Amino acid sequence: MARYEMKANSINDLRVILENERKAKGRGRIGDKTLKVLADLLSRPGIAAVDSISSLAAYSGVDPSTLTRLGKRLGFSGFGELQDVFRQHVARTQPFYSRRIQERIEEPLGDGAEGLLQQHARTECQRLVAAMESMDPQTIEQAADLLVAARHVYVLGMRATYALSYFMGSYLGTFRQNVNILSGPGVALGAEISRITTEDLLVAVSFRPYTKLLVKAVEVVKESGIPVLAITDAGSVFSTEPGQGVTVAIDQPYYFDSATAQFFMIQTLLLAVARRLGPGAVDIARRREQIFRALDIDVP
Repeated sequence: MARYEMKANSINDLRVILENERKAKGRGRIGDKTLKVLADLLSRPGIAAVDSISSLAAYSGVDPSTLTRLGKRLGFSGFGELQDVFRQHVARTQPFYSRRIQERIEEPLGDGAEGLLQQHARTECQRLVAAMESMDPQTIEQAADLLVAARHVYVLGMRATYALSYFMGSYLGTFRQNVNILSGPGVALGAEISRITTEDLLVAVSFRPYTKLLVKAVEVVKESGIPVLAITDAGSVFSTEPGQGVTVAIDQPYYFDSATAQFFMIQTLLLAVARRLGPGAVDIARRREQIFRALDIDVP
């Protein structure tokens, strides 16, 4: 199958290609099924910019390989480069949150709550399986090693991803010592980061659209030679390079309608760390429980 010699640089370029292909006849044109996928992407640029290849393929009723072929047919190395065109468009022209909410509201999901429950469950299950299948088990092993070996673990997430960082830091702190959840803005965050040493570990959690302060904080930490565990999406702006730490890349969207895969992967990391710590993790948890009972913190 022939490839376009000039790659599209914008959404408008892709729209021109779509129209030209619709008018074209004979051999060499993009197939109708693949052309429909391109039309679906262009009709939902906000979702096309952030959703995973498996989710976008499911919406169009095709196999993910169809999106990969589409990207190559258009002159890209694969779907990732094609998706970058949508990401750049959204970053320049669209408010991310309101646009995504609008698209989700307008998306047909069946009748009433029953249709919503069924469709959303299927979509999240697909994303969870896709995240699991795309993850290299060795990456989980390496990340768990960092979480065990560090003298102190500092967990940083901002805005919506603070929920993930708080979840991870809170439960990690139940079975290993010296876990701190960072949250202070500006000067407060700077003071907290200044305490981190090369014997410690920064766990940075963020997904598109990234928070600038978090990205800058990770850059500062890396420059100081402090190891980083990046929990983020594929192609993240703060992914680690060799010698800087480990990146757990979860190639699934993270938003109010999609968070299952991210929590699952953090749960997997926590389980891997607990199993490494063994009886020591149980002892720390028991001590914590004793203190909570003494302070009458929990309600039975």
